[in-house]
Amino acid sequence: MSISQPSTRHDPNSQAWKGFQTRSMPEVDPWIETLGRLGHFAKGLVYFIIGVLAFKLAIGAGGEISGSRDAIREIGQQSYGRILLGLTTIGLFGYTVWRWVQAVKDTEGAGHDIKGMVKRTGYFVSGAAYLALGVFAGSLALGLGTSGEGGSGNGLNRVLLESTWGRVLLGVAGLITVAVAVYFVYKAYRAKFMSNYNLAEMSETTRKLALRVGRIGLSTRAIAFAIIGGFIGTSAYQGTADGEIAGMSDALAAIAAQSYGKVMIGIVGFGLMCYALHMALLGWFRQFNVSGK
Repeated sequence: MSISQPSTRHDPNSQAWKGFQTRSMPEVDPWIETLGRLGHFAKGLVYFIIGVLAFKLAIGAGGEISGSRDAIREIGQQSYGRILLGLTTIGLFGYTVWRWVQAVKDTEGAGHDIKGMVKRTGYFVSGAAYLALGVFAGSLALGLGTSGEGGSGNGLNRVLLESTWGRVLLGVAGLITVAVAVYFVYKAYRAKFMSNYNLAEMSETTRKLALRVGRIGLSTRAIAFAIIGGFIGTSAYQGTADGEIAGMSDALAAIAAQSYGKVMIGIVGFGLMCYALHMALLGWFRQFNVSGK
């Protein structure tokens, strides 16, 4: 719903605010709530580190063009890095399970029609992506690897880039990624994510913060996904010189290479930190209809 509608007076017991309404959620077991909250925090941590590194680069305070795996490595380089990596791994695995539970148990009430099944398939694919990131974090925590270079990932890239069917799959993946970017813009504009919050538990200030960082963060992700989708489509059509397929770091590098690149990368870094805060707020205030509560 649009926030241009007349706002309602703040009531600490109200589940409505500025035209937004906390939606009814299917009942879930307590362990699903725990996984969901922990996973949101872990995802937020990864995006916060990416945003901080990009922002530091913009202001000349160090930093680097960074993707998700670089952020995981950065966690490992801190004091008690292996412990932090272990906690991050648990969180990412939790987010994976949460996404798959969303898909299988339909915790969001998406339904069984075409639109609902597309959403639920998206939850499953998202979970698979964060599973891979969690495995990477876990391998570093256990001292089984220190680099994301080489290995099966590069082998898969070569298979995709060197076969017709692989390039077709990449082309479809590029189109889907761009479509996801458009969807993020729509989500940011409509701010429907506010219906996922337990608004009654949030102060007026927290509600306003959740709305703003959600919109900024989703818009920033939309920019990054649109660039990544374009790169993937180009790889499908032309191939790549290094056998690599684009990711978040490539999108950030493309932004930094533009005129006023440092200003733009600073804005994007801030936006990614906003997205991280959006994830943290969802982890804290997300509405769960827990059985037995």
